[in-house]
This record gives sequence, C-alpha cells and structure tokens, in this order.
Amino acid sequence: MNLDVVIAGAGPTGLLLAYELGLAGVPALVLDKAQRPDEQPRANGLVGQITRVLAYRGLLDGTSFHPMAVPRFPFGPLSLELDRLEASPLHVLPIPQRDLEELLHDAAAGVGATVQRGHEVVGFEKKDEGLVVRVQGPTGEYRLTARYLVGCDGARSFVRKHAGIAFPGITSDEVARIARVTMPADEVAIADGTLAVRGVQLALVRPNRTATGSITITPQSILDPSVDPDVYILATSEPRPPHLPDTLTFDELRASVRRVLGTDLPITGARWLRSTVGNSRQADTYRAERVFLAGDAAHLFATGGTALNAGLLDAVNLGWKLAAAVKGTAPAGLLDTYHAERHPAGRRAITHTRAQAALSSSGENADALREVLAELLRYPSPLTHLATLMEGADVTYGPGPLVGTWAPDALDEHMAAALIEPLRGGRAVLVDSTDDGKLAAITGPWRKWVDVAETPGSGPSALVRPDGYLAWADGAPDGLHETLAKWFGTP
Repeated sequence: MNLDVVIAGAGPTGLLLAYELGLAGVPALVLDKAQRPDEQPRANGLVGQITRVLAYRGLLDGTSFHPMAVPRFPFGPLSLELDRLEASPLHVLPIPQRDLEELLHDAAAGVGATVQRGHEVVGFEKKDEGLVVRVQGPTGEYRLTARYLVGCDGARSFVRKHAGIAFPGITSDEVARIARVTMPADEVAIADGTLAVRGVQLALVRPNRTATGSITITPQSILDPSVDPDVYILATSEPRPPHLPDTLTFDELRASVRRVLGTDLPITGARWLRSTVGNSRQADTYRAERVFLAGDAAHLFATGGTALNAGLLDAVNLGWKLAAAVKGTAPAGLLDTYHAERHPAGRRAITHTRAQAALSSSGENADALREVLAELLRYPSPLTHLATLMEGADVTYGPGPLVGTWAPDALDEHMAAALIEPLRGGRAVLVDSTDDGKLAAITGPWRKWVDVAETPGSGPSALVRPDGYLAWADGAPDGLHETLAKWFGTP
C-alpha cells in the first residue's frame, strides 16, 4: 500500500494532525497499537492557546465545550490570581481526554483520515523517495510504503528511538499517586476555594505542601458538572521509593495520604488508580529526514496542564506544511521550519514547568523562593508574564512585534473576525485593509492557497498562515510578494 503520511499514535496529537492534513486534502493513516481508546482518565482539560485554536478551527462548534479565561490557576504550589488583572491571559477548556479524543477522531475521519487500532509500527527504513514501514497487525506483520512518518506515539516513542533521535532530560525523584475517590458530603465542607475535612484545611486544585510531600484535591464537578459532587481527583506527591510497584493499590494510596498529611481522609470508592514518575525531556530534533515527532514523543514536562497544549500546537504547525510537501507545492526549507519553530516553543514550556517543579520542592531554600515569588505575583506585570508563558502566547515564529505572533491576538476585533471562515478551512488569508484592495491583487497567483478578506480602514493589513500566525504585517507590497513565495512557493 502506497501512502502519503502514516501517523503512529491515535492520541489527541496524532488525531489532530490527521485532521489538519485532511483539511489540506491529504488523507492520513493513523495506526495505534491499542485495540481501543484508553478508558482511564488522564488529562482533565486543555490549558493554553490551543483552546482558542480549536475554537477558530470550528472543532468546538455544536459542543458544550468552550474556552474560558480563568480567574485563578496554579503555578506549582502558588496561585496566579488572574482576576486581579483587567483580563486574564490564560484560557482553559474543561474537556475530559476521552471526549477530546472522540471529538478529534470524528473530525479526522470526516476529512478522510483512517484510524486503525491494534496496528503497531515496529520498524521502518528509507527507500527511494519514501519509507518502508513495518506494521504488526492482528493477523501478523505487513509493510506499507509512505512518503512521511510522524511519531505521535508517546513518551516511550518507538518512532523516536528507531530514528536514533536522542531524548535528553531529567527524571523526577518524586512519585505521584493519582486516583478518582469518593468522600461523603457530610464529612467535607468547601468554601472560598478550600476544603475542610477531619480538621484539615486544604486548598483546592493546587498542591498543598507538607513536610513529607504534597497533596492536591480537585472536585471532579469543576471539570464536569454532570458527575457525582462527592467525587474528587486526588493526587499525592512524595519521594520515590527504590522499588515502585507496577500498579497502585487502594491501600497504598491511603498510606501515601497518611504519610503526606499525617492523618487519614475518608476516601472510598477509588477508581483509575495509577502512579507516575515525572520526566522533563526534549528530543534533540523534531525531524530526521522523512520522519517527524510531535507531542509526548517530542517533549515531556515536569508538571501537568502543558503537554497537550504543546503537542496539539505541534500538530497545527506541522499539518499544513506536511500537506504542502505531499502536494509538491512546499518551497525549499518549509519542512525545516517545523523544528525551527516548535523546538524553541517546547523548550520554553520545559523552562516554566521545571520552575514549577522547583517551587514545589521541599526545604528552606524552596520555602524562601516561594515567599519571594508570591510577593512578586502581587504585581500585574509578573502575574501577566507568567500567565502568558503558561498560555504559550509568548512564543513567536518571527521577528515581531506583529510578524510571528498569533493573529487573533495581534489584530483588532474587526480584522480577527475576518479570519474565522478561512481558518476553519485551514486556509491562509490576506486581510487587506487598503481602500483600493491593491494588496489583494498581489495574491492572485497564490489563490489556490490564500483567501482574501477585505477590511478597508481597519488596522494593519496582514498575511495569516493556515495555522493562524502572522507571516507579514503592514509592510511594503514587495515584502508581501516575497512572503507569499517564502511560505507558499512560486506558482
């Protein structure tokens, strides 16, 4: 079978990449070794810029899921009190990962992608102008020929390892134990963002440090109002033992709570128990010739809430570029811009998650660091900076101040509205604010790839890439011509 793009991994990143390719007219084959989607809850929502990207793509239309600017959010053990700002820069989308995967699966299938479960990539090698990919399926091993292979196959990525791409970083010396638990309503009191139970006061959502570790309790109803209000997401963190069992038992979860808090909690009905040891790693390169990495295969982070934002933004960045290469319209160097743009973005995310991990550590030095940073976060500027950093909105793909930024943030409201329809279709768009439409005329040879929205008298004219980032803004017409050729080739 001859294919254009094979994607290893049918998690959110692989499915969104398949959708992005399908929008551009390139149907992808997605292979996943699991027989069925993982039913164990993992991510409880999305945090950051991807929430608005999905909305602009139209992927949230007709659903009950919508991005929202949050009034408060944890930064390690500290709370970012974003309601003190004029507008919160940090957005969340409360959506369980199983719902996200179902949404993205249906969207990808709707644009021609094929998802095959129980099929695992077990080898590949370069051949002529493509790759021979070996796959282990339910009835045995078979081979595919593909022009490109993308590893979206998670932290232990076979694709990354087989491609010989290094994955340097650090492994945490702490273990997190996580479960969905029930606590009877008559023993719990919640008020002003705190939970009182058996004489213990705990802040909700963010870690509560103790002398022996930390504990985080989040009512699941915050993320899904339809669930039982007595259900909580409970997580402990404490030093990692020399030997960690493969599975977490209810008794060990209770023992961990007791070690961290110094007392028991009235937890019953624990489900989805698991232990995790945090890693903070990044692949040396996101591309090895015809092989690409995205999502956890490319980067791992020390704290939650960041991985899906980074991974899904990888997919949005890579999709339109890979489609152009498949169609033979990609200018020289276009595929190289994937690593050039997304590797620094991944590194930026690693920086702030490692900082959160350092803040969550124990000891007098960490206590002093938390105290000083808490003082700084009383001021609007550092508070805004950290929220923007977590959003991922501080990442730019160009020299700025406009070029390389995400267009809906950079353009005025009227111009941003003109982006909605083109971006839903994965199209580039020239927003021409000139009175005579002279810039629109320049795009004539590129109309296969670029739509035009005329907004006379509005803000600066701008060329927006299919992923929503500004490629050109309010410059000379000659510069627009050069930019069109840079991103979309010579017609």
